[in-house]
Amino acid sequence: MSVDAVSFLKQVLKIRSINPPGNELPVARRLKDLLDEHGLENTLIEFDENRANLVAWLRGESIDPNRRVLALSGHMDVVPPGQVEWNYPPFDAVEQDGKIYGRGSSDMKGGLVGLVFAMIALKKSGVRLRGDVKLLASAGEEMGAVGAKLLAETGHMDDVDALIIAEPSNDNVVIAHKGALWVEITCYGQTAHGSTPKLGINAIEHMNRVITAILNDFHMEYSPDDLLGEPTCNIAVIEGGVKTNVVPDKCRVELDIRTVPSQKHEDVLRSLEKLIEGVKADCPELKAELRVFNDLPPIATAADHPFVRTVQDSTAQVYSQAKPIKGMSGYTDGAVLAPVERGVPAVIIGGGRIELAHQPNEYIDTDKFLQAIDLYKTIIVNYLGTETQES
Repeated sequence: MSVDAVSFLKQVLKIRSINPPGNELPVARRLKDLLDEHGLENTLIEFDENRANLVAWLRGESIDPNRRVLALSGHMDVVPPGQVEWNYPPFDAVEQDGKIYGRGSSDMKGGLVGLVFAMIALKKSGVRLRGDVKLLASAGEEMGAVGAKLLAETGHMDDVDALIIAEPSNDNVVIAHKGALWVEITCYGQTAHGSTPKLGINAIEHMNRVITAILNDFHMEYSPDDLLGEPTCNIAVIEGGVKTNVVPDKCRVELDIRTVPSQKHEDVLRSLEKLIEGVKADCPELKAELRVFNDLPPIATAADHPFVRTVQDSTAQVYSQAKPIKGMSGYTDGAVLAPVERGVPAVIIGGGRIELAHQPNEYIDTDKFLQAIDLYKTIIVNYLGTETQES
């Protein structure tokens, strides 16, 4: 099975499921073919051009209507490879010195394929689980978790008792992550000839005032989080102007705000709006609009939750020592699949290295990838139990 798993991961890494635009359908079809080959029930859910989610089941033997359901989450899209030249082409899936290089190897096709092969291995073994395993392979995680939102809206989390998300965690047991609030601010001005700038209204100059205020005066109310620390705000994109000799009449920026559980996103937005109003008081001609284009809450599972203990005990079995509990700054599909109000415990754990996510020369250690398959099998059996175990 080991060679098959590595070979299959390489096949999936070669699929350019870059988001935007996504192109996850070829990945979903390849997964479906593999699941069909091994007799695992699955459904392909297409929702847009070349976009799809995939749901698959490893059914347990229990007829108890209240039997546990463990969901396994992984996304099929990857971010662009970037402008920096890689040592190995990002979609060639080169294996060298115990590492498999490729965009998405750590984040997170390695984790997704690991989940699938854990299900296949348990199916082959004939283990008689007391509960059910449900795979949720999603599209569009990198751009607002659109696939996970569709899965949640269509009821695919309604029967789930616990969730494993195979994002890269360096094998650590991650039980919390920050929320993501992505905001676009647009300033509007008036064009004029570049040689007579006083006849126009320069949107870039107005945006400069807004950015300066954000850098100097934007403060968020929060309580520090033991695992997640403090919130952050990154000015990530700026666009403005059309030509050197034209006064720009439009400038836009995108902010990436990461929040902690003590915050409410509506409060953060009110603080931004108040800040812009303060700029306008000093610059009456300022015309600025604010738009939210990604709004995902932080998630957190209690460290003493029985499911967290099950996962940590499973790491001790596989790695000979229990892995530590951590938090992470990036978001996952868990923000949609297991928001706090739903009450579903979620743990993020994967063999990929989080510091390689979105970086050039991304890779996953082959041994870590294969160990993660054993870990996912162990978690499934320990959480769901078998016919010879007490539930």
